[in-house]
Amino acid sequence: MVDSRRSLASALCVVGLLALTAWAYRGDVWRLIGGNAASASPSDSFNPYPAQYLPAVLVLPTPSPVPPPLAVLHVGLQLRWDGSGYIFFDGYSWRPGTHLTRIIDQQVDSDTVREAGRQWYSPNPLNFSEDNWYCHRNTVTNRAETCSGEDDPAWKWGYPWIMPSDVGLANGQRATIDGQAFDVTGPHTFLTGYGEEATFWRLRNRNRFLYHYSGGEWKQYVEAGDVTLLYEVGSGILLYDNVKRTYYKNDQSTSNYVQYESLISENAGLLNVSAELRGPLPSVIAEENALSTDMAAVLALSLIHI
Repeated sequence: MVDSRRSLASALCVVGLLALTAWAYRGDVWRLIGGNAASASPSDSFNPYPAQYLPAVLVLPTPSPVPPPLAVLHVGLQLRWDGSGYIFFDGYSWRPGTHLTRIIDQQVDSDTVREAGRQWYSPNPLNFSEDNWYCHRNTVTNRAETCSGEDDPAWKWGYPWIMPSDVGLANGQRATIDGQAFDVTGPHTFLTGYGEEATFWRLRNRNRFLYHYSGGEWKQYVEAGDVTLLYEVGSGILLYDNVKRTYYKNDQSTSNYVQYESLISENAGLLNVSAELRGPLPSVIAEENALSTDMAAVLALSLIHI
């Protein structure tokens, strides 16, 4: 009988201790399971044992996925360059205006987009025909994969309107553009017409090379230093180009030449590039010492502000 009473007393003590412990922790346990301790307990002055020492299941919210940044080449990108040319041949001269647009209008697959291109001349004193084309361009490499139409073998050299992503540009180093060596300087910085800064790489050709030859006695060469290309730092977009081609007759240089220059004038949808790169800058004109007053006038009339 004594043993039974002792066992019963021990059991009651254990139950009492458990009840006291539950009462002591009631406020914080209620908070952990989502209740309102103020309404559940008549006294909030009691400071229970820290609830962080109690076992609890914490439900963490699932983080929202962060979409990867869009590539520079993406649907909605619209670029335009406006410029002018000067053609001098046997004492005669012509001054055509040049206009070029490139629009990324379709997503072909996960890493390929379609580029719609258009080039025309206005004024057009020599009645050059308008050109339209499509290209599939890789958004990772920035290179064209396929293009409509056929290449004219008479054109021996060309340059990209967006720098391939595997071509690294660095000050004082050389870059190879379609097989030709170029000196790289920069980044250069200038103030735009919008009062903000933009940075670019300047590329100039090191050597003379053949530009155009369709047979016969006439050829067009680019002399050393007669190609200037400015590419925007970051996006690799071509901002400005100036190419002078000298006529050779029977492999002898003549005074006849063709020179074209253009400047980016629209960049709707361009990512990671300052919005001020939309027009000609007086500082660029002075620094390059190549833009003519006619070029500036054409650009001033044809700029598209967005």
